[in-house]
Parts: sequence; structure tokens; C-alpha cells
Amino acid sequence: MSADPITIFRKTWGTYQKVISHNLMFHREITAAVAQHLAAKPGPLRLLDLGCGDASHLSKILRPGQLAEYCGCDLSPFALDEARKNLEPFGGVSVNLCCEDMLAVLRQAPATHFDIIYSSYALHHLTTEEKQVFFDECRRALRDNGCVILVDVMRDEGQARQEYLYSYNRTVRTQWDALSLDERNQVQEHIRSCDFPETPSLLQTLALSAGFTTCRRLEKQSWHEAWRYE
Repeated sequence: MSADPITIFRKTWGTYQKVISHNLMFHREITAAVAQHLAAKPGPLRLLDLGCGDASHLSKILRPGQLAEYCGCDLSPFALDEARKNLEPFGGVSVNLCCEDMLAVLRQAPATHFDIIYSSYALHHLTTEEKQVFFDECRRALRDNGCVILVDVMRDEGQARQEYLYSYNRTVRTQWDALSLDERNQVQEHIRSCDFPETPSLLQTLALSAGFTTCRRLEKQSWHEAWRYE
């Protein structure tokens, strides 16, 4: 990878907040679908959040009392500082935040411990081989009835990475009018440098290889998808 994702994240934090607020990556629809799925899991749940950012999504997908333990990791100390504030409404929940790589955190996770492993728009930064490690380690760290909730960009079936990059960047350039020209350029550079998305079928193959038996799509909005792996 030719660019440092950490540096890019720090530079574009404000831009990403605008992307969320204007729903340019369909956070509202995807969050609603995930929340509907998790409503069937009363808890209290042990949740590992990989690439947690500021953890602001939790208030939209989990109800009070549904969470027993929260472990979140991110490569941005700034984002983790915000996460600490956003987790305060959850009260006496056991919280552990760490500034580490998501695979390192997964490898350190205790076996059969978590009910849910959640990751949003982080996995596509990894290589295919690292994505297999992700699923392998998730399977080890989950309880028998646990699941992975994955929110990420995914290539269409049969779509090459270069075609995806061209199509996504064209959308950013021509449709993301809520961002300034400089902000759109920042986003496009991030996509070119850091996006290595897979197709849903390849991710399913990796999950099945790791020992998951059920793969279900929860939501799809263009290249933005939410999946559950059990």
C-alpha cells in the first residue's frame, strides 16, 4: 500500500464526518439493518469492535442494557478519545479501548469469548491473505452462537479492482456535492491508495474456510454492504 491509512484518517476526520452526516456511504440504511438484526439478541452481549472509530454507531445499533462488555480498537488515538466520550451513556459496561492493529487485537483476544465481532469499513484495507486471518481469528474468538457483523465496501461479482476504483471515484467526483473539491480529492486519493475490497462471494469463501457455516447479507446499497457470518 502506497499511503499511510493512519495519516490519511487524521487528515480527513472532518471529511468523514461530513460523509456520515450526508449519508454518502449509506450509513443510515446499513445501521438500521444491523440494529434490526441485533434487536433479536437481548444480551447482555460481549462485543469486539474492530476499527471502532469514535464508537458513535453503538447508540444507533444497541439498546441500553444490551451491552455487557465492549472492546474497541482503532489506529487513531484521536478517534479513541472521542469513543471514550461516546461510550459514557452505556454506564457500567466494561470498556477496553486500544490503539492497535485490528489483526493484532484479534490474535490477543481470548478464545470463545465474544458474542459479536463487529467491523465497519476497515477490512477492505487488508490484503486477501490478511482477510483470511481475520475470519480465522474471529471464529476462534467467538462463542459457539456468536457472529461477525461486517460492514464494508465490496466489489460487484466479476468486477476488477481497477474497475471498482474508477467507478467509485467517478461517483465521488460527480455525486458527492456535499463535499468541497479538496475534500473529494482527499477521498479519491484514499480510495486509490487504501481500498482493496473483495467480492461478497470471495468473503463468503474465506468465512466458510474459517469454519463459519451461515453467511447472510443484511443490507446492500451500491458497493456498501452489511453481512452476518455465523
